[in-house]
Amino acid sequence: MRVLRASIALLVFAHGAAVADDDPTTVASVEAVNAAAPSAPSGELYQTVATKKSRKEISQFLVKPAEKAAKARDWARAIPLYQALAVARGPGSPEQKQLATLWTLAGQNEEAAEAWAIYANSAIETKSKDEALAEATRLSSTPDPFAEKLALADMSKDAKTAFTQGRAAIKAKKYGDALVLFHMGYALAPDLPGFLRELGSTYDKLGATDRKREFYRRYLVQRPFGANADVVRAELARDKDSLGTLLVSSSLPCEEIWVNRQRIVGKLPDKGLLVAPGSYKGLCFSPKYAMALFEYATVEAGKPAAMSFRWAIVVNKLERPFGRIALEAPKSPGVMIDLGITSPEVGVEVPKDGRTLKMVLKDDSGIRTEERTVQLVAGQRLTVQW
Repeated sequence: MRVLRASIALLVFAHGAAVADDDPTTVASVEAVNAAAPSAPSGELYQTVATKKSRKEISQFLVKPAEKAAKARDWARAIPLYQALAVARGPGSPEQKQLATLWTLAGQNEEAAEAWAIYANSAIETKSKDEALAEATRLSSTPDPFAEKLALADMSKDAKTAFTQGRAAIKAKKYGDALVLFHMGYALAPDLPGFLRELGSTYDKLGATDRKREFYRRYLVQRPFGANADVVRAELARDKDSLGTLLVSSSLPCEEIWVNRQRIVGKLPDKGLLVAPGSYKGLCFSPKYAMALFEYATVEAGKPAAMSFRWAIVVNKLERPFGRIALEAPKSPGVMIDLGITSPEVGVEVPKDGRTLKMVLKDDSGIRTEERTVQLVAGQRLTVQW
């Protein structure tokens, strides 16, 4: 919000709007800004690139569903649809103004203020610019701490339509049309990584190499494995030290390993895999041992980073009487985790610092209790008996 207010203040300054000394609301909003920030992005290639079809024609397939959702006050669907329309038709378009209005009606003041600021920065008419600036300033100075964050709807179906049309435009060598369509699809469904790959490829065809690398890097972070990833990886690897190395290891075999929500199929190179700089979240999943272990790694360009799953197996041999085991959480000292009785063999995380853990044994009746201290070793099978 602080950066947003700075953006709005800069817009007000650039537009030459007068600030009354006796207006406490306006003065407070300006005084809250203590650092200048650039205004909303403009002049992006997808906003200025020449297209074979008109931008209105390119985006027409979204107009009816957008209007229908807005009329039904279905903000969760209407907002992403108008975001995509604004991508195609520009930040000074009626669709951008409608987007700002929808964010406002949905009670999302921060997003609404940003949308109004973007519209104000590109609006042609002075009256429209003044009104948008006033609304952006009002909303940025009145945040609602109790407002519930709006969860936008899944727009994958419409996004895939944009994707298909973008691919067709590429085939017809209409690269400007494709760029607009892929950006529209990305606005509709930013979690679909295919748009990042296609945007990188399209920017490449348009000669925008910096933007190509940016989208390729973002794609490779989200999808580090597979045939498409290998193509992107090879392209980025042309620049020396632009990639880092991710080394994934496990002290015991994981039935499944996932990295950034993508399952690893096959064996990774012993020397690690070249990946884009960024943050990686890994999952070692073992249904057999009732374990899901998460690890994290931050990869820097030109450097290696390790993602190591360190775990052991605790075997419950508490018999006569039968008992259950509670083990101290490796990452939360003092917090005990019941290993349950569904599986007699359970995978558990091993502390990275090698410290000992508290273990509590109880029989089913609760009469017999033992407290122990154990030191787990990565890869071991620890059998627990009375």
